[in-house]
Amino acid sequence: MTAPLVPPPLPDLGGLRRPDAAACAATVARLQGAREPRVVVVGNPNVGKTTLINAVAGTRLKVGNWSGVTVEKREAHLSHAGRSVHLLDLPGAYSLSPHTPEELIARTALMDEAPDAVMNVLDAGNLERNLYLTLQLMDFGLPVAVALNLVDEARDKGLTVDAAALSRALGVPVIETVASRSVGTADLMSGVLDRATLGVAVRYPPAIEEAAQDLTFRMSGLSTLPPHAHRYLALALLEGDPSVRGRLAATGHQPLLEAADAHLASLEARGLDPLIEIAEARYARAGDLARVAVPQAQARRTFSERLDRLTLHPLLGIPLFLGLVLLVFRLTFSVASPFVDLIGGPMQDILSGWASAGLAWFPLARDLVVGAIIPGVGTVLSFLPTLLVLYLAMSFLEDSGYMARAAFLMDRAMRSVGLDGRAFIPLILGFGCNVPAVYATRTLERRSDRVLVSMILPFMSCSARLPVYVVFAAALFPRSGSWLVWGLYVLGMAVAFLFALVLRRTSLPAEGGGVLLELPPYRFPAWRVLWKHAWRRTASFARRARTTVMGTVAVVWLLLALPAVSGQKFATVPPQESLFGVVSQAVSPIFAPLGFGNWQATGALVPGFIAKEVVVGTLGQIYLGEQAAAPAPLGLVAGITQTLGATWDAVKASVSALPTVLALPSLSADASADTQTPLAAALARAFTPASGLAYLVFVLLYTPCIATVGAMAQEHGRRIAWVTVAYQLATAWIVGLIVYQIASRVL
Repeated sequence: MTAPLVPPPLPDLGGLRRPDAAACAATVARLQGAREPRVVVVGNPNVGKTTLINAVAGTRLKVGNWSGVTVEKREAHLSHAGRSVHLLDLPGAYSLSPHTPEELIARTALMDEAPDAVMNVLDAGNLERNLYLTLQLMDFGLPVAVALNLVDEARDKGLTVDAAALSRALGVPVIETVASRSVGTADLMSGVLDRATLGVAVRYPPAIEEAAQDLTFRMSGLSTLPPHAHRYLALALLEGDPSVRGRLAATGHQPLLEAADAHLASLEARGLDPLIEIAEARYARAGDLARVAVPQAQARRTFSERLDRLTLHPLLGIPLFLGLVLLVFRLTFSVASPFVDLIGGPMQDILSGWASAGLAWFPLARDLVVGAIIPGVGTVLSFLPTLLVLYLAMSFLEDSGYMARAAFLMDRAMRSVGLDGRAFIPLILGFGCNVPAVYATRTLERRSDRVLVSMILPFMSCSARLPVYVVFAAALFPRSGSWLVWGLYVLGMAVAFLFALVLRRTSLPAEGGGVLLELPPYRFPAWRVLWKHAWRRTASFARRARTTVMGTVAVVWLLLALPAVSGQKFATVPPQESLFGVVSQAVSPIFAPLGFGNWQATGALVPGFIAKEVVVGTLGQIYLGEQAAAPAPLGLVAGITQTLGATWDAVKASVSALPTVLALPSLSADASADTQTPLAAALARAFTPASGLAYLVFVLLYTPCIATVGAMAQEHGRRIAWVTVAYQLATAWIVGLIVYQIASRVL
């Protein structure tokens, strides 16, 4: 076992107090004796905490090159030198005086999780800002080790960081790391588990120190307060932290609050403001420590700063952003369309042939599989290639740091509707899935902002809607599908901003104040990481198709098989006379002014409330179910041969389509009319371009899925959730009507 750490001599920094050597030795001994040490990972946003955990533990926690990716605690387990270690990844926090829910989560975990050690992750290129949080951590009686991360980027800035000098100054181990390349991670875990110890403490003005010591002494007899947090709690009371006061009041510590109030009155009488004095002392010491670690902070202009002259240009920035989004959709359509056609056409036919042959002895099961599950679930799964390419492109923009620039660019537009640029980050996440985007609103400081952004989030077109857009684009707009999808995404954002303006000026007025929006450096993401992100998201979509979509299409099949009137037999009734068809026909007149008053289109919208991807699955089931009810049986060898041939044709078509992504005169490599899938061909017969466009607009804007409603209810209450459902349903109908009336005259 490693010998206890004896802190090295501390540089002459005024205002810092060295910890007791015996206490340090005892701390190290306790940590080394812990059977399964619990280590919390703490740091500012975007310093690489999650990347570091992934490198150390081999986990696949979500990583993004912008602040606010981790909005709640995440856990990982690993084994190091024969010891089991439990890591907790806390949300990024600039301080432990909570102004946002993520900062409150971080502080609560430090107080209540009883960690054995703290891994404090610092950005080597921004030490002074990061060290403020470090000094707050030192006010806890917890062993600390520092991961000096991103040292490669600091060197690129022309900074030379002396980790040994910083270690001597802080009194804790400091280990250099480059988490993205797993550099220094083994030394880091050894430093955390074997040498983490108590660090220096800021020495505050004497009057404040006396008050803090008195409050700490009063806490020593209170078993309900965590012993390691006594000094921090005392200082928080003197700062007037409302969350700490509320916590102590709720747990019956009124005498302690009265003692704190008496100290505050005494300090005020002396002309001291503890909040300002404590903050100024921490900032001053953070600056001193940064200068010890980086004696010559002559940073040169970085690549990120040079590139930002273009990407953040006041005139070119937003057009560049919109152009990149359009390029993403063109790439998605060009590369993925051949595989969509493969899965939605030949492969479904082959599977139907196999199912027809294998279930010939059981006609009812054959009808369910061939007439419902394969056309329903298969239609949804056919869009997995589209989603995979989209997720790869979006992950590249996220991890490269560009999405944070997009939020900065949109700051002016966001402020015109009463929000700031930081609110754009949850909205961007909504393009993937609205559910985590609702939870990501926790990164916003003000409650009115969190509620407002959650209420407009479902207007952001989530990936589950994309299959509907793609199949309608192939059916009705084969030459301009990329532009159509791009326009729908832009329309969703425009409607969201319009409603934000209305809500801000009516029921959710601004509360005032501003927030910090950080621009991380550009980083070229590792392809392995991009693939993991994209594959995980696509696999999640596939799992939903396996469960939610399969269950829904089975229910729809049952309703299509049930006769609405007596005298007809089960599973032989015409679809329009089934229970599903009759109910859909009763509702369909509501949508007649929008151009799609047929029961098939209306019926597909209803299960979309469960999950938006079910819409295209139900359309496939309704339009393809009858023609797929009795396909020609197909042998195994013949089916495999056809599959291999069709797959090779799709690969060649996808590769040959790549150059067309940038061929602007030819604005699409989308499927042409003669290569449409069976569902696209059926929709081309059932819809006009005007009614199809109105249908897409309705799908874009109408009620969020049930999972999003549940997330909103959990975060903001049921009333907010159901009000959102009602006004979005009304909005979808009104905007769809306007679009149809205009499009029917233009198209």
